[in-house]
Amino acid sequence: MVYWNKDAAYALSSYKTLAWPVGAWPIEDDTLYSKLRWLFAIVSEILLVITLLMDVYLVCENSSEDPIDTFVVTASAMLVIVKLTLLRLQRSTLSINLVSAIQDWCSVEDVRSREIMIQHARMARIISLSLFYSGFFAFMLYMLRLLPVVTSNKRTFYLPTSCLFESVTSLQYVLITFYQVVQLFITYAGNCCTEGIFVGITLHLCGQLELLMIDFRQIGQRRQKCKGGSVVEELVVRHRRLIRLTETIEDTYNIIILTQIFTSAILICITGFGLIESLHIHDTIMTTKSIVIMIVMLLQSFLYSYAGDNLRDQSEALSFAVYDSNWCDFSTNDIRDLSFIMIKTNIPIRLTAGKFFYVTRATFTDILKTAVSYLSALRVMIEKQETNN
Repeated sequence: MVYWNKDAAYALSSYKTLAWPVGAWPIEDDTLYSKLRWLFAIVSEILLVITLLMDVYLVCENSSEDPIDTFVVTASAMLVIVKLTLLRLQRSTLSINLVSAIQDWCSVEDVRSREIMIQHARMARIISLSLFYSGFFAFMLYMLRLLPVVTSNKRTFYLPTSCLFESVTSLQYVLITFYQVVQLFITYAGNCCTEGIFVGITLHLCGQLELLMIDFRQIGQRRQKCKGGSVVEELVVRHRRLIRLTETIEDTYNIIILTQIFTSAILICITGFGLIESLHIHDTIMTTKSIVIMIVMLLQSFLYSYAGDNLRDQSEALSFAVYDSNWCDFSTNDIRDLSFIMIKTNIPIRLTAGKFFYVTRATFTDILKTAVSYLSALRVMIEKQETNN
């Protein structure tokens, strides 16, 4: 059982809210109930993908389903399968990061240190809650699909599966629509909780690196107060610990980041096409849905880029912090240790996407520029085609 104080709850509890229902909260006891929740979430998403693909294969005559909707939901469900599977496989390594973060919150005593940690936790909450609320808004937009059922006898499903379930009974219809709500919620929770845990842990490590940087700058004062032991050795141990924690994030998330960035780029382009089409036919709901989905995809890509860039910047700043200390007053052994630290910090901590490329803000801007260029070319093609017709 891990003890949480008020500050730890402020920093991490919002991520647990979404991760717990799908069995993805790493520091939860690995009980049968936890495994069943995770298994139910995975099976539900697999069934969601299968039913959507079967509906596309059937192609009934009276179907009015939007193929873009089908593609977006299918891609999102497949993302959840990948994310929840990797979180489960890396559960023990990821729990080390979360337990370490909680211990940091429970052991902090200095007011200045707490303010720095709160600052990073606040930024993590702003980014993750923006994603949570945007994702929930997209989830609610799918709930609007059943509004016409109130005023007509036509059966409408939350998911584009009207061909597959064309001839079900009334009871089956109720059960299917209820289960589709559950599937959509799992898709929402599985995607958002993964990003939330990532940004929460990563920005917490950024805060710890900033505190370490301050300690390096004030290492002379710490040596005067310390009666025994080596202050340099203590800081080196902390630095090595933070590097190991960062490596666990890299090991857990590099495949997830690659999958997310690749999927986001494709979905932004596809929903952009839907946005252009919906603007031409003045479909307000489709326009709103396309904009919200694009915002969610951009937020997911942005938070990985932002957190990765911050982690790199903080790790690079350690070298300057060591140089700013009054190292000239130290013993020969301590100066040698500090020089080794500077050499180590010259290799910054970076996160990668599948070990192929580093995740930075440049990655996000590249995705954005590519999507905008594609949409601009697509808009010109559509306008030219309409002019020719």
